[in-house]
Amino acid sequence: MTAMSLIPTLDRLPPVETNGQTVGRYLVTSVPVARSCEGAGEARARLIGQRFDDFSHVFVLAEDGRLIGVVAIRDLLGAPETTPLHDIARTAEAYSVPPGADREEAASRAIHAGLSILAVCDAEGRLLGAVPARALMTILRDEHLEDLHHMVGILGKSEAARDALTAAPHRRALYRLPWLLVGMAGSAAATAMMSRFETALSAHIAVAFFIPAIVYLADSVGTQSEVVVIRGLSLTDSALLPLFAGELGTGALLGAMLGCLAFPVVWFFFSSVGLAATVGISLAVASTIATTFGFLMPWIFARLGYDAALGSGPVATVVQDTFSLLTYFVVASWLVF
Repeated sequence: MTAMSLIPTLDRLPPVETNGQTVGRYLVTSVPVARSCEGAGEARARLIGQRFDDFSHVFVLAEDGRLIGVVAIRDLLGAPETTPLHDIARTAEAYSVPPGADREEAASRAIHAGLSILAVCDAEGRLLGAVPARALMTILRDEHLEDLHHMVGILGKSEAARDALTAAPHRRALYRLPWLLVGMAGSAAATAMMSRFETALSAHIAVAFFIPAIVYLADSVGTQSEVVVIRGLSLTDSALLPLFAGELGTGALLGAMLGCLAFPVVWFFFSSVGLAATVGISLAVASTIATTFGFLMPWIFARLGYDAALGSGPVATVVQDTFSLLTYFVVASWLVF
């Protein structure tokens, strides 16, 4: 019996079972096989000089081609000459998967079971081939990249999305530069707005101390909403309004908590109720506004067909920062200036 005599070729597999998401795509059929009654010495002698797509395990078969066990090459080489293969074989059930099995589930099963290869068998348990370790590594890498794509908002494996991740540095820079230029223009507008409050800030210098804190905290709340919605666009088809209402409520609650925490601290150190109230109210309002833009910007970009991961970040940031500053100065003009 040769190593290939009991293993059919891939054309025996139904086309639906060899798509990119099943283990059938990664199947190799040139693998060493043996009879259960063979001794270790006999199997070693017969396999010497043969070439296989994978030579890490020997698949032990019954006369009708059913898989009944798997022997690692290290165990075969270390066994005495007369030891029957069925004595050193591991049970076939742990290794066996159907050709239509999902590739990610199969790879996860191999990891949890401590296996470096999987046997692919038909409904009757007959061996069709194997998914070797290199294929399992490929599956895990592909699934990992796919999960990362979902997390950062790449909803499909389009050429543009792949280029944004794998293109040469100068091409990646060209993809990202337009959005950064938009952010630069927004920053200029925010600077111009701040210049209008120069006199008031000079007279009340303590107000300027809290500008970085207001901008940073509000932007952080908005960024969290941005990440949530980018992930949500990839993982759920739920209606927009309930998701927006829930995230807006979360942002408002976080802003109120931050404002309440900041109020007594600012009052204690600066002995100014007006300044403390300005900081507290601004944090609450700015966080709510930042949540709104952090949620809506990725959704708008996705609806317009742009990459939400590249575009929404710079644009949402500058919009959030501008509104945070505007909120802070308006509240300060009521309570401090």
